[in-house]
Amino acid sequence: MGWSAAHARPYEPRGRASRSTSASHRRARDQGARNCGRHGGATKGAISNFTAALAQMLGDRGIRVNAVAPGPIWTPLIPSTMPAEKAASFGQQTALSRAGQPQELAPAFVLLSSDEGSYISGAVVPVTGGQPML
Repeated sequence: MGWSAAHARPYEPRGRASRSTSASHRRARDQGARNCGRHGGATKGAISNFTAALAQMLGDRGIRVNAVAPGPIWTPLIPSTMPAEKAASFGQQTALSRAGQPQELAPAFVLLSSDEGSYISGAVVPVTGGQPML
């Protein structure tokens, strides 16, 4: 990520809203028992820190950098990636007791890309159904 950002920097026009996404949040936590949690947690932390550092580095050029950290989002791939009984309860561990839908995740990206989000930079926006990002 760092190499790509460094080499893309000269080509980025001033004032461009740049976005990065992180999908490691819930997955790392759910897989913790299988030794994936510490790696996923480190990845989540690295992406959050990278987002903040890149926002600082590019802010003087008017380039905003943010991330969206999704919780469990229901997609057509969910049933094919886990046993049926696990898919049936997917997302029920959230405070809202359900998985999110893609259309509930999309507005975070739209906000960060829009003029209404023009003063948001270096943020990691949790769309997690109430699950804390800790």
